[in-house]
Amino acid sequence: MRRIRRVLLCALGAIVVWPAAAPAQDGWGWTVIIPSVTGTDTLGQALRRTMQEQPQPGAAAPAAEAAAFRYIPSPERRRANLAAFVDRSRATDPQGADNLAKVFASIDVVEQMRAPLAAVGLRIDDVADAYAVYWINAWQASRGVDDDVSRATAQAVRGQAARAMAATGQLRGAGDAAKQEMAEALLIQAALIADALKQSQGKPELSRQVAVAVSQGARGMSLDLASMTLTEKGFVPAE
Repeated sequence: MRRIRRVLLCALGAIVVWPAAAPAQDGWGWTVIIPSVTGTDTLGQALRRTMQEQPQPGAAAPAAEAAAFRYIPSPERRRANLAAFVDRSRATDPQGADNLAKVFASIDVVEQMRAPLAAVGLRIDDVADAYAVYWINAWQASRGVDDDVSRATAQAVRGQAARAMAATGQLRGAGDAAKQEMAEALLIQAALIADALKQSQGKPELSRQVAVAVSQGARGMSLDLASMTLTEKGFVPAE
């Protein structure tokens, strides 16, 4: 998602200070991107099932289903969500957390994603869309890939995320606050992955460490990135 990365990187700037010391046990010294979204283990299992499905061409989600993933953003909740994200990252990366806090205080990073996501038909106020952005960015980072994706690909992945969420009932009864917290955690993690991928370009060892860390983080969400391939029809099992 190169067009999205360009805007995210302009918004974030150099928010990561890569450690000079030996990397952490996971092979990478910066672990803030490891997902902390609750319930994603069950969702990951459902996502694997969606990769086996072949949706009908041109099939669109019912309006009621699409609305289930949308929420009305609150600036106050966003500030609280970003502050919580910084606090969670401080234990593993104090300097990176300080940098994040400065960025979040100076610019609305999530709002900066609105236009580039809209270019591929995605929204910042939709949980399924946010998961699609995270999923694509994580998979590309695990492969060291920095390619753009088409609107069709982004929409296909979004559809897979939406079908999996609907199947698990994860968002059933969830209010705007819960949806916003999940979506913004995914969007920020996607942005941080984009930053890591950019900084690792031309540095094979760092690229490998980023790939390992992102893959391990995804496994915490029951996503085995090595077992899938991204296509115009979305993710499919790797051959």
